[in-house]
This record gives sequence, structure tokens and C-alpha cells, in this order.
Amino acid sequence: MTWKPDLSFLVGKGATEQHFISTANGEKLEIDTHPWGDADLKIDGQEAAHVEGKASAGDAFRAMEDIAEAIEDGKSDADPEATGS
Repeated sequence: MTWKPDLSFLVGKGATEQHFISTANGEKLEIDTHPWGDADLKIDGQEAAHVEGKASAGDAFRAMEDIAEAIEDGKSDADPEATGS
């Protein structure tokens, strides 16, 4: 799964929130990270998961990325015709 930063949000060290977008199995996935170590995952606009208390936004992103991949892998296993990108 390839994540791209949403460049309409501020990015980099001074950003308070970062937004990343990917697609898999025909669904739009979004991860929002916060500098205090929280992150949210939305799939097709619906809240799918939340992590908190990580050491940094980067750690929160990596944890959420793992969750997103597990969710989408489960959907691919259930539907052999589904393909990720």
C-alpha cells in the first residue's frame, strides 16, 4: 500500500496534523496523524480505527499503517477478486 501526503495540509516538522491518502480494494483510505502520538484511519469516509499514546506522529502513522494493511489484507483474503494498489 502506498501512502501519499495530502499537500493541502501543512507538512513537515511544524505541522500539527498530517493527512495521508491511499487506495486498496477500490476503497479510499485516509490516515490523520497528530504530533502528540495519535492517529485516525478512515475507510471511504468512515472511522475505522484510532491509536493514541505513541511516542510521535511517525510512530502513530506506522501503527495505523499496519492496522490499515491488516484490514485490507483481510478483505482481499475474503474476496479473491479484490486487488490492492
